Amino acid sequence: MCYNDVMRTLTVKLYGSDDFGYLNDMINIAGIIYNTALTIIQDHYTETGKLLDKYELQKQLRGLRNVDENHHWRYVGSQAVQEITDRIYRAYRLFFTNREKGVKCSPPRRRKVKKYKSVTYKQAGYRFLTGGRISINGHIYRYWDSYDGLLERIKIKTVTVKRNILGEFFVYVTTDSPVTMRETRDGRGEVGMDFGLKMFLSLSDGSVIRSPEFFRQGVAGIRKANRALSRKVMGSNGYESALKALYRRHQDIANRRRDWFWKLSHELCSRYGVIAIEDLNIKGMARLWGRKVHDYAFSEFVEILEWCARKYGTRVIRIGRYYPSSQTCSVCGHVWPSTKDLSVRVFIVGFISA
Repeated sequence: MCYNDVMRTLTVKLYGSDDFGYLNDMINIAGIIYNTALTIIQDHYTETGKLLDKYELQKQLRGLRNVDENHHWRYVGSQAVQEITDRIYRAYRLFFTNREKGVKCSPPRRRKVKKYKSVTYKQAGYRFLTGGRISINGHIYRYWDSYDGLLERIKIKTVTVKRNILGEFFVYVTTDSPVTMRETRDGRGEVGMDFGLKMFLSLSDGSVIRSPEFFRQGVAGIRKANRALSRKVMGSNGYESALKALYRRHQDIANRRRDWFWKLSHELCSRYGVIAIEDLNIKGMARLWGRKVHDYAFSEFVEILEWCARKYGTRVIRIGRYYPSSQTCSVCGHVWPSTKDLSVRVFIVGFISA
């Protein structure tokens, strides 16, 4: 049995090619187009006080693309250029929405070309081939086919080619096709989970789950890499090497944490049919307790848990953060309004309903 009710993203890493220079050039040019588009929008706003229409922007970019001095823009397909403008206008919509809500935010800004990260294709510009290969604008790259040829068969919505600071390239494939068999769930029980700072999770069945605290384990290496970076001259080859070494440290911590989240989520979803979690204000908690909250990365865990739950048919319920769970009897549902101190773990109600 398969599930097909959600959009999902499949990720593969490109390997062992001497032609990554083409992908680097393509993403750099996409960064130039992005900055040019922002300049056009900002100039129009300065002159008229209005946001330029997206389709007018695309028309102007098409004209610039046909100018001889911009012939290198043709490395980036027309649909990829449209996606760049879509990306800009999504950012502007978010900016205006947040400003109306009184949230501090900034409008889209120009980026350094070397820090521009990705290009997205919609219907053209790519093709998945047999044997774990992908063609991007006629250039062939290999990837580890962990999906057993699935990418050649499914209906693809978008393909995003992304690079990181280490010069590694990844392909993100978005699809709404039914691609994964539903996992088997062993148990059908119900459980509530409470996130805490002493214990990562305390379960209503009495069990607890401790976090390995991956950042705490790797903080010595982070400090060492930071000290090495501080001794380098910014912009030098040594600086770039030290920066990559620091990035690898952070990447290793993030990968180990995410791997643990996936394994824990599969274990919980295979054991329980219903999982209740509290909808916490993680940003507020991080302001109070800082690094430990970030190390626990509870929001990332919940995102992975909900994804796994769809595979297992497990229901994840988010409990409102103001629901008085510590004041409610788990047997009869009686709410004890005077219990406010979290150190009070047991209280006695006057009756137990039959």
